[in-house]
Amino acid sequence: MTTTDHTANPAPSLAAQAEEVRAYVVAVRGGAPFLSAADGRLLVGWLEGGVSVARILAAVDEVAEKRRKKRTRGRLSLTACRRSIEGKKGAKTSSSPTPQAEMNILAPFADDLERMEIDPIFVDERTKLVSRIRRLDAVTDPDALATEAVAAVRAFHEATWTLAAPDHARLRTEAKQELSALSSVLSVEAFEAAIDEVARDLLRRRVPLVSAAAIWDRLSPK
Repeated sequence: MTTTDHTANPAPSLAAQAEEVRAYVVAVRGGAPFLSAADGRLLVGWLEGGVSVARILAAVDEVAEKRRKKRTRGRLSLTACRRSIEGKKGAKTSSSPTPQAEMNILAPFADDLERMEIDPIFVDERTKLVSRIRRLDAVTDPDALATEAVAAVRAFHEATWTLAAPDHARLRTEAKQELSALSSVLSVEAFEAAIDEVARDLLRRRVPLVSAAAIWDRLSPK
């Protein structure tokens, strides 16, 4: 009988985990490259309490999906994800990925990524993403595995947003149309921020499989 040595792949430091969450949130919503003071305090509390980066970012994706269906006035924030992460009062929610006895736990995900339809300009980035996911076979610590996987997803979205620069104007126009009902109730600055967030969301809709939520579904306790 063998045991898994999780010390071979230690989990990222608290600071590294916090930075990954910040980078992912910014990639999703655009705008200022930092979290608010309230979000920062909430994030530190979650991480110190043992909530994994993958769980937090899966909640970001979950809330982004809800916002897609019903546009709201406020910007995407970690505070808006609190209910998703902490659950209803008294409810118990899983906060960390399950230690895996078998290797290649994300191999089926990599296979799905290789088969998904994608814009030709994003093919190289998809190849990089698949390669990063497959290299995680050697990572034995569950938190490190989950964090590295969502980091790969975040890097993909950052890269595809940059590659889609020629399409940004059209995406912003489409976003403005989606947000037309809010144009009269938001300040100019808030409306521009909302347009940026929705434009990024429109691009992510082209690759719905590439998300922290998809990673969490494969690594979380069932």
